[in-house]
This record gives sequence, C-alpha cells and structure tokens, in this order.
Amino acid sequence: MADRPNILIIFTSWSGNTEALAEAIAGGARGAGNGNVDVTVKRAGDTGRGDIEKASALAFGSPTYYSYMSGEMKTLFDKALPFRDAFYKKPAIAFATGNGGQQKCIESIERILEFFEVTFVQRSDILSAGLAVQGKPDEGALRQAKAIGRKLGDAGIAYACSLGRKNIITG
Repeated sequence: MADRPNILIIFTSWSGNTEALAEAIAGGARGAGNGNVDVTVKRAGDTGRGDIEKASALAFGSPTYYSYMSGEMKTLFDKALPFRDAFYKKPAIAFATGNGGQQKCIESIERILEFFEVTFVQRSDILSAGLAVQGKPDEGALRQAKAIGRKLGDAGIAYACSLGRKNIITG
C-alpha cells in the first residue's frame, strides 16, 4: 500500500501565536481528501531533510523579527540548501504573526521558497498580505488559516498523485 500524502507545517513560536496559526492550518489540512492525508506539525529546529523529502506539501510560519523571519527558520533554510531538490514543485505557503512587519516576513520566506522552486498555493502580493496576522490570531484569522490549510492539503494530494502517475508510467 502506498504512503498517504503528508502535509508538513513548520513553524517557530515564542508567544504561541504562530503555533496557534500552524495548528489551525493543520486542522484545515486534515480535512483534505476526506481526511486521507497525514499532517505533521513541527518546530523548525526539529525539522530535517527526511521530513522535507517525505512531505507532499509544506507550510512555513514565523513570528516577525525586524520584519524578517526568525533565526531558527532561516537556519532551517540554510541547512536545507544541500537538498534543495527535495522542495522542487511541492505546494507551499508562508505565514507570519507579529506586531508589525508580517508582510515583509512572509515575503522573506517566499523569496527563499522561490529559490527552492516550490509551487505556491497562496502568495502574498500587493493586493493580499497572505496569512499575515497581527498579534494573537482571532477567530477570523483561524478560519482563514483552516481554509488555507485545506487548500494546501488538496494541493499536497494532487502533488502526491502526480508523482504516483509518473512512477506508474516510468516504473
């Protein structure tokens, strides 16, 4: 039996705000494909190559530090450079919490994800800050996070299925 698609949500959090958003994204992702997915929520410092390789979709969340991602998240990306191919075309999103600079924080994560050549499920731009939350996520932000998590989960299932088709054709 084939492995189920795995949605990996990676975060850093000191106050618990980013972790709450990560858990809401996970809740949404668990509903994808009638629940036929595995969802893993991990701190950036506990995430390694095997986690990224196993994932069918990725979410990266950080509190905002000087309008930038946390050092722990940046360290994860630095350590991932030798295996950047593990990110290739995987569906991904970025999210941030803080008291200012969340948009720039998300953009910093997205710039690195561009280098890793992911496929964005949602992206911040001039019209949308993406999932950028001021302070503690309220009910509206948590609903939005669940909806984005569901989209990420669906995209992860589609990604895993596309790999399965490729393996059937080439295998």
